[in-house]
Amino acid sequence: MGTDNMKYNPKLLLYILMLSTFGINTPLSIIGIISQISEYFNTSISISGLYISSFTFTIAVSGLFIPILFSKYERKKTFAFILGIFAVSNFIIIFTDSILIASIFRILSAVVYPAFISLALTVCEEIAPIDQKQDYITKILLGISVGSIIGLPITTGFGTILGYKAAMTWIFAINFLTLVLILIFFPKIPGKSKSYEVPFSSLKSKEFILSTIGIVMMPIGASMVYNYIPYFLQTVSQIYTYKLSMVLLTYGIFSIFGTWLGGKLIVIRDKATLIIFQIVCALVFALLYFFSNYLIAVLALILIFGILDGMGYNLIQYIETSLLPKSPELANGIFLSVLNGGIAIGIAIGGFMVDGFGVMSIFIGGFLFLVIALVMIVYVISVLKISLKYS
Repeated sequence: MGTDNMKYNPKLLLYILMLSTFGINTPLSIIGIISQISEYFNTSISISGLYISSFTFTIAVSGLFIPILFSKYERKKTFAFILGIFAVSNFIIIFTDSILIASIFRILSAVVYPAFISLALTVCEEIAPIDQKQDYITKILLGISVGSIIGLPITTGFGTILGYKAAMTWIFAINFLTLVLILIFFPKIPGKSKSYEVPFSSLKSKEFILSTIGIVMMPIGASMVYNYIPYFLQTVSQIYTYKLSMVLLTYGIFSIFGTWLGGKLIVIRDKATLIIFQIVCALVFALLYFFSNYLIAVLALILIFGILDGMGYNLIQYIETSLLPKSPELANGIFLSVLNGGIAIGIAIGGFMVDGFGVMSIFIGGFLFLVIALVMIVYVISVLKISLKYS
């Protein structure tokens, strides 16, 4: 990689990058203050929803090419540049009362987001001791998970108690802090010495196409359920206010555990983990549908789903990097596109189903998408026999 391992502490760099990934994922957590956003900008809930989802939609598109563009540049400057864009954008968002201007800077942040996450995953795999590579990757994925899941109650708390500006100030503060940490503690790490070549033959292969279609079904199905769980708990389980917040916080903790567990299980039995995940997740959705009137069963199943939801980060990233072993930046960019594109599609389909068929329909939809994912994953693993990193 061109750096001397004696010049830096890999663990220190890992935790700086982990905190940084947490910081740049906090913009995702403003979903919890949609009513405050609507009130602050004096816009409808639907327009506020577009303002929120613009971040995810942009990542889904820019993840396909932005990581490649940044791959040749020195890593410290790249990380600092991206975190600087986040800090400046969020600072402007704090003080503007125009949702159009706020949206422009929110989208600007999202454009460069995939480069940071992709390079963080790539650098961590490069600096990790040979027997700890998956552990390092898992910790970066934990940063993503914590930023969007634990960031939700923190941002929601600031927003509901102190208002929209306070929530955005918290997001700016964590971005600025991580920028300072990168500038002070991160060493210079060179980028790729030659121009990046896109492996078109791999991208056009049947293995890559069918595997990617299969794994995008996972975040679609999971997102259909996850994003409407609060509405389900309010309307069906009659759980409100602080009790709802406690359930969601506990779900987040279980999800973080799931991300850690997924990383461990992949190293031990990757094929079995990929297949059993789909079966168990589909089964949980079916049981939530049939036992929706039993509160204890509902809460237990939601927490199991939390573990599975966290595992999904690792599974998607693992398949993409297995399919493109010589193109880590591209593979990690596609991972982010699949994850965020799937979430955006799942939210849209879930909203349509809730409006048209009622909130219970999310479990049927989620079940069907996981069954499709199961069929395709079994096919690419057992029939096409795709090459996996740890097999």
